[in-house]
Amino acid sequence: MAWQFFKYVYYVLNIITPDSFYFDFEVTAVINFIVLLGVVSLGLTIFKQKRWSLITVGVVGLLYLWVFGLTYINWLGAGIVVLLFLLARRYGVEERDQRTKINARMIVRRTVPGIIISIFILISFAAFQSPVAKGIAEAEQLPSASRQMMRTLVESVIGSQIPAGPEKESIISQVTNQTLQQINGMLKPYFQYAPPLLAFGLFLVLWGLSWFFIQLSVLVGMLMFWILKKTNFVKIEKKNIEAETLVV
Repeated sequence: MAWQFFKYVYYVLNIITPDSFYFDFEVTAVINFIVLLGVVSLGLTIFKQKRWSLITVGVVGLLYLWVFGLTYINWLGAGIVVLLFLLARRYGVEERDQRTKINARMIVRRTVPGIIISIFILISFAAFQSPVAKGIAEAEQLPSASRQMMRTLVESVIGSQIPAGPEKESIISQVTNQTLQQINGMLKPYFQYAPPLLAFGLFLVLWGLSWFFIQLSVLVGMLMFWILKKTNFVKIEKKNIEAETLVV
């Protein structure tokens, strides 16, 4: 699942250009991502041996490096994934051990945010190194798609003030070109910062959608836990334990 998801992200980042952000949206990639979150979140917490968690994060990190390359920033991303996965595991284990009743929903709910952040960081690092980010930085001008947007804006502002006739289109085009030239001139020193800005903006957009992925991944984790219980892969035993209470 991780391999297919990273391959799809690689495809998207390499097919879009500064002039065209068109790509084929695949629902299966989103489903793979959600199932991956649910399975990994549950797996990090139900196995008490820490080595299984290290194997899991190692596989995810190596697959990312395999798809996007062994660059310094990708190695940094892999390191961040290790730290966030282990932190997510710690939260999940605390939820598992400190409750008097096993609650799969709360276990996955505590674990999955750290995993989502780590994956989103990897995607942002990949976007930072993508051809589209480098293309915007090297072009030193706004994408051509912005011309149509600017033309529509200019026409809505001054279109009604220009008499109808053959010169109207020429005037609107001239004002649009002059406005874009001024904007590109103002922004020219900052186009070199397009890659980090694109990466950070993508991370913010993805994080804004995280609630959707969290809710669905929790459902996947609960379903997986139910299947594991029914197949006797995991068992829940009742034990008498001492509990602390606060007295005021």
